[in-house]
Amino acid sequence: MRYLLISSIAFILITVTISCSKSNNSTPTIPVALDSTFNPSKATLLKQGAFVGSGGHVTNGTVKLYDEAGKKYIYFENFSATNGPDLKVYIATNLTASQFVSLGSLKSITGNQAYLIATPPDFTQYNKILIWCQQFTVLFGSAALQ
Repeated sequence: MRYLLISSIAFILITVTISCSKSNNSTPTIPVALDSTFNPSKATLLKQGAFVGSGGHVTNGTVKLYDEAGKKYIYFENFSATNGPDLKVYIATNLTASQFVSLGSLKSITGNQAYLIATPPDFTQYNKILIWCQQFTVLFGSAALQ
């Protein structure tokens, strides 16, 4: 019985680790063209931070929070990340994503990209940008907005 329990736990851990590591999935790898309505040079920079990887996953680049005519945008600049299944972009209060606002699926694992924030949260509390594997509840990378 004990052997079966240990074997089951080991199988689950291996499955999660492999599933949230490099894979060929539906996350696009070609840089996505920016929404033509957002232009960083015409927007006001409010906060920014640098991405760092997590748990062996590589995440690089800069994230910036902009205001453009009253609309808030999260902008990834020179971004790159390890590919994985079901990657999402969250604005969160912490690195465990216990409280977050989802900006939807990661558009691309490389390149500049912008995300419109439909209902901006309080950025004094929601000051972390996460690249999150939703399917397996795994953090791929994060940046603290300052």
